[in-house]
Order: sequence, then C-alpha cells, then structure tokens
Amino acid sequence: MVKALSTNTSLEEYITSPDKQKRNNLTNVFYAISMSNNFIMQARFISEEGKEIIRVDRKNKYDKPFIVEESSLQDKSQRDYFQIVSHMKEAKIWHSRIDLNIENGKIEVPYKPTFRVAQPIIKDNKFVGMVIVNLLASEMISGLKKSTSFDHFIIDKDGYFITHPNDEYSWSRYTNSSIRLYDEFPLEAEKILAGENKGETFYSFQLNDILDNEDKVILILKPKIAYQSTLFSSNIKTSILIILLSILVNIPLAFFASIAPSKLQKSLLLANQELRKFADIIDNYVITSTTKTNSVITSVSTAFAKRYGYSKKELIGQKMNIIRHPETSNNLYSELWETIEAGKNWQGELKNLGKDGNTYYLEQNILPMKDENNRIISYMAIGNDITAKKEVERLSEIDKLTGIYNRRKLDEYMESELNRAKRYHQPLSFMILDIDHFKNINDTYGHPVGDSTLQTLAKILTDNLRKSDILGRYGGEEFLIICPETDNNQTALLAEKLRACVENTLFDDINNMTISIGVAEFEGENTVKELLSRADRALYQAKHNGRNCVVVG
Repeated sequence: MVKALSTNTSLEEYITSPDKQKRNNLTNVFYAISMSNNFIMQARFISEEGKEIIRVDRKNKYDKPFIVEESSLQDKSQRDYFQIVSHMKEAKIWHSRIDLNIENGKIEVPYKPTFRVAQPIIKDNKFVGMVIVNLLASEMISGLKKSTSFDHFIIDKDGYFITHPNDEYSWSRYTNSSIRLYDEFPLEAEKILAGENKGETFYSFQLNDILDNEDKVILILKPKIAYQSTLFSSNIKTSILIILLSILVNIPLAFFASIAPSKLQKSLLLANQELRKFADIIDNYVITSTTKTNSVITSVSTAFAKRYGYSKKELIGQKMNIIRHPETSNNLYSELWETIEAGKNWQGELKNLGKDGNTYYLEQNILPMKDENNRIISYMAIGNDITAKKEVERLSEIDKLTGIYNRRKLDEYMESELNRAKRYHQPLSFMILDIDHFKNINDTYGHPVGDSTLQTLAKILTDNLRKSDILGRYGGEEFLIICPETDNNQTALLAEKLRACVENTLFDDINNMTISIGVAEFEGENTVKELLSRADRALYQAKHNGRNCVVVG
C-alpha cells in the first residue's frame, strides 16, 4: 500500500505543481486506501519540511476513516520517523519499532500499539516528502496471548517488554514500568538475547524476518504446566520412544522384583504410575489413531475424538474415510498409501472433516507397525492440529470485503503461473477489469452501496469463471483474472461473456452497471510487470473507446 501511494500519479502531480484540486484528488486516494483495510489507523503524506499535507485517521478498527481538516494538521519534523526517513538516500520501505501511538507529544490512552511503514519520495536525488501508514498492532499481539499452554512474552533487542502476560508490565520502554527481561528470566536472559532458542524454562524465536525493524523482536514462550512442558519440548516420536523405553525398563525391574519383592515392587509400582500419567497426557493432548491395514479404526486417543466431535465408540470399527474431506485430492491419498504400504513413514498435511461439518487441518505422521516377521499389521497416525495456522494463512490471502484473493496472493499466483507458462511453453493471459464510473456510485449512493456492488460483482465473476481461472481484487474497483493455458482469443471470449453478464445483471440500489476489460497474453520472455502493463494499457484503451467493452492488448 505504501509503495502504491508513493508512486501514485496523483502524488506526483501534486508534488510537481501543488494546488487545491490536486490535493483533493490525492486526499481521495489516501482515503480509498484507508477504507480498504480496517487495521490502517493513519495514512499520511508529509512534506519535505515535516508538515502533514494529507492525513486520514481512524479511531478504531470498527470505525470508518475520516479526513483530518487542514487546520488540524501537525508539524512532525522532530519525530524520529521523519528524521530517519528524510535522510534515506533511496526510496526504500522503512519499518518502525512496535510502539505506542503519540499525539501532541503524549502517549495516547488507552494504549494503541502501532507499527509504522513509510517510504521517502526521492525526486532528482532529493527528498521531497514521505508516505507513512500507521497499522494497529494490537490484533497480532492479542492473538499471541490466547494459548492455554504457554505464557507469551515479546521483547526488543534491549530486553524491554513489548508485551507481557501481565499487561501492567507491557511496553516497559515507554511506560513507568521498570520490569525487564532480566527480572523475568534472571538466569536465562543472556541466552535469550544471544539467540538461543531453548532453555530450562523457555522457548524463543527470532522474528526479524517478519518484522524488519530495529526492535530485533524475540518471541518467548514459557510453558504453563510442567507435564505439557515435557510433552511439547520433545517431538512426538521422541515421546513414543520414551514410552517404549519405559516399558523395556520395566521388564528387568519385574525380574529383580521377583528376587527382592518388597523393595523393588514398590519401585515398579511408582514407575508404572509415572508411565500411566505420561500415557494419559499423550491420550488427552496428542491426536493419535491406529488402524488395520484395510483402514478400519481400532483405537483413537481422546484428543482425536474430541477434535472431530465423535465418541470413541462411534469411531472404532469405522474406516478412516469417516473424516475424509471431499476436497482432498485422490492423488494425495494414492501417494500416502503407496508410501505406507511400502513400509515407509508418510509425512504431510491432511484436510479432514469433523462430525459438525467443519474443516480441520492436521500435520500428519503415519507409521507402519510390523510384527516379528517384518509384516505390516497396522498403521499408527500421529497428528498435530494446524487448523488455526491454516486459517491465519487463508485470511492473509483473502480480500476481506469480497471474499476473493487479495493483491498479495495474486502477486504469488502471477509469478508462479508465469514461470509455469515459460517452463512448459503454454499460453497464459491476464485480464484486468474495472467498474465504469465507480466513483459516481460511491458519491451518489454512498460507500456501503459501493461495497455491496463490489461484493455482487465478485460473485458474478466467480460464478462465471472456469475452475482453472484465478480471480482476485487488484485494488479499489479493479479485478484481475489469471487465465492459465489460455491464449488471447479464448480470454477475449471469456472477457466478453463476463462483460455481458455484468451488463445484464440488476444490481441492488443502482440497477445497472458496466465494466471495461483489458486483456494481454504472455509473449516470449515477458515479466509479470510487462504483462500487467500491457493488460493495463488495453484497459485504458477500453475506457477511451467509451467503456463497457473488451480490448486485447
């Protein structure tokens, strides 16, 4: 978003020759970007002198953004982010610390954890202003606090707490709290800051690749329960090995118990109690199952039954396909069976279905169990629930308003499909479509109607595309469709079909609406940028031709 704002034509026009109309045009661009994501708390253009020229604010994630009046704009020339970005020699993205929002020289209360992303505007090797967006960081932080197994700490490179399980100690760099890492982990603070990722009482993870800023953020997990600490500090295979070793240890203990019953039987009993306790933990917290070679379930853990919403009685005797998701490909299961029937362990992700119809994802290990003659007699499956992780991944690639792919996911698909087209010498086409006179819809009927129009259009496109086509919202009222293994002529026919469908649809509130479409086919050694540029020029030509038409570039 920051890159898009920094290179926007309206911004360039304003910088070149500023006037009121150009400022209004640029303000509308900043407002539209702020509307697109409710985690944007502030979007600004700041001049080379450090004065706010444009500022769009949002009070909280549930409110719509609003444009700050010119009389309320502030001088930010002394703020650290302006001092840093204004001295950058290249137009690169800059990330701030995660800190608390400051207004008029004071920390805003209630606290608003803020993460800033900025880029300098360089013209003729001279700094002429900057674009900066403030993002609300509280959702990410609150999400980390929901685990029942661990206390979570986030620290910066100096050991100050960004977050602490006790909110009173969070933001210790900015508040009156004197608590630091050394107070919470006196014996292991040096190890954590040095980058060690496991100790007696902690696990830690460097997050530099996620938050590329000077905080050098470290996430620390401190297990809440001793047995869960034991369970999750080792991988599942190690846990099973410990059980097997415990059983083997009990055999000589039993032998010696026959020699010295009174003393050793007591030791054996204690060892057996510990073993049962450990087995109970695995039963309650690890998703495991055992099946015959024909996939009939012979046992499941309590965690397995709970995850899928069945009782153990309902599962035992059924085939494992009772939890198979219909969208899971046959190829995946063919590969799975081919591996385990050959006596090898299979590892991978499975998409499964619960009794309630909900989808669950498991990171699965399936191990063949053999008898003394090395014949496979059953299969043991050990799973790690990654449903929450998959949901986060899904949300990160979906446009919140329309429910289709967002720009980030489209960028991934464009690169992968272009590489595939080059590798296999297959045709590939891009289609960019834009709603005609969309600004008039927003101005006349209001933004809620505009949002509803975008949602309806996304549904029309989804319902009329082929399974192989990839649809996403490219920005504002623009949509991008990637058409693999499709040349210009085929894509133009599809585009004309979509155009006609939209023209003949009766939309709520606005009745009729039209779209313009630009089409371009991959040629030779085109890059994604070049192919997009050709499709964009074709769209521009469609607009120039009177709109409501398809142009092939």
